[in-house]
Amino acid sequence: MYELLWRIAFAVFLAALVPSAVCVITQLALRKTGSGETPKWLIWLRRGTNVVIGVGLALLTASILARWGETGYPPFSNVPESLLWMAWGYCVVYLATRAFIDFPGMEVAGCLGVVAILALSAHYGHSVRPLMPALQSNWLIFHVFTCMVSYGAFFAAFLTAILWLSIWRKRESSRVVDALLYQMMAFGLFMLTIGIISGSVWARQAWGRYWGWDPKETWSLITWLVYAVYLHFRMIAGSFGLSQAERPKLNAVFAIIGFAVTMFTYFGVNYLLSGLHSYA
Repeated sequence: MYELLWRIAFAVFLAALVPSAVCVITQLALRKTGSGETPKWLIWLRRGTNVVIGVGLALLTASILARWGETGYPPFSNVPESLLWMAWGYCVVYLATRAFIDFPGMEVAGCLGVVAILALSAHYGHSVRPLMPALQSNWLIFHVFTCMVSYGAFFAAFLTAILWLSIWRKRESSRVVDALLYQMMAFGLFMLTIGIISGSVWARQAWGRYWGWDPKETWSLITWLVYAVYLHFRMIAGSFGLSQAERPKLNAVFAIIGFAVTMFTYFGVNYLLSGLHSYA
């Protein structure tokens, strides 16, 4: 049942890319011609696309529950399962953002982000493996869930930055984009903070210490520091001569750099550095 629901969810998001692409192309064409009125069919097409994305989120949730039921333990034990939560968190962040902000290309970003994550998870396969003793802890749920939702928020900020630099920069309010990127990264930092704390408690149960400078722990801390330092710097940027108009561009560039660090923490450490998290 899990694989069936996963495949249906993937197909739903993949299919939603078509109407979402039609929406963004039409909107950009209308703005280029100076047309100020949005056709009703376009409004309904965008609404329908977001409904489809909502259905996709429901299917992701159902696939997570199905996986849990089939294995008998929470689906947090390996890369494809954690990527499933990352896709779920990304989709939640998108829908929450879409409820308050409306930009051309948002539906494309919402679909493309989930499709990319699920396609990556398919590379690893979905076979069920015995749960290692270190993973048999309730703290695992809080740790992986919060970390992957934070990664989803960072990914959403990354794609938003790419869209702003390529599409929105000359068409949308820089102030709104600035606030959007800041809030996405701030939410991601909040969730990552909870993830690191819960991971420390889990490490105490599994390995007898809260912190051991394992490569994954070290790079998680580096990721946290990168976002924390930048978000605090942004609050006092005026003292360093950074104007309000320059902040959106800096936010966009940082969202890209920060996500690169996040991905090294998630993938690079697993393949390049050995440690207690090698089972990931």
